[in-house]
Amino acid sequence: MASARAVAARTSNDGAFDRARKALFEEGISSSRMYIDPARPGVEDLLDEIIAGVRSSFTYAGASSISDFADRAVVGIQSASGYAEGRPLHTSW
Repeated sequence: MASARAVAARTSNDGAFDRARKALFEEGISSSRMYIDPARPGVEDLLDEIIAGVRSSFTYAGASSISDFADRAVVGIQSASGYAEGRPLHTSW
């Protein structure tokens, strides 16, 4: 990865339009930092959650292969109120 000074030197002979176009995709050494957030799940956890949902969907449809699932799956549209109605209550009746 080139430094900002090297990028500026490399594009100094370009026209104004080309410099502006290249400025949209800034090159150079990033000064930002990335931190691991222990409260957020990792990629492995997200993939496990997605795969568990897909397995559950296959079970509900009674499918043993992707082609069976495509034949048996029924896709519907659920409204926001229908989704809210299906959620568990925060307190008992």
